[in-house]
Amino acid sequence: MNLFRPLSATALVCLTAAGLNGCISAPDYDIVPEIEFNELTVGRNRPGGGNLATDTLKFAVNYKDGDGDLGLSSNDIRNAPYNSRTGGPSGRGFSYNYFIQLYLQESNGRFVAYNPGGVPGEYDGTYPRLEKNLNPDAKPGPIRGTLRYKLPISLDGVIFKSGQVFRAEISIMDRALHQSNKVTTSEVTLGQ
Repeated sequence: MNLFRPLSATALVCLTAAGLNGCISAPDYDIVPEIEFNELTVGRNRPGGGNLATDTLKFAVNYKDGDGDLGLSSNDIRNAPYNSRTGGPSGRGFSYNYFIQLYLQESNGRFVAYNPGGVPGEYDGTYPRLEKNLNPDAKPGPIRGTLRYKLPISLDGVIFKSGQVFRAEISIMDRALHQSNKVTTSEVTLGQ
């Protein structure tokens, strides 16, 4: 048996695989971010002793962005347009890039927008620059991954009560102020 025949066949397969790997092009994503609902889970904290119970809604959305300009650094937020207090999807400025609108289920089963403070966007937040984009001089390129966001809720019985059923509508924004599509989460019951 010739030992070189199996070795040369293995080497040929490895070289072919390496050559094909070099030919794979970067994904072609739109420069407007696109998200997809992944999951909604709840963390429960029941400290007792007169302390308020809390639930933490944990959102996960999958994202794709063609130029990778997702997230804001603390330096970004100090400069225009991100330091404004007006404009943006919720009218609260551009320092927010993660938008959450909660919807409360009524007794008839319908979901209605829930803004107990009367301010749309009061649950909006900011996520930091994503790993690939920590360097402000980095070359633009496509990125994808999962963005996780936590929203703590006090079950004080005034604004949020045990037994209420919610779902959320989520979108994100990139540094070029392109807003993604909106996704609707699954339902969650507080205090269970």
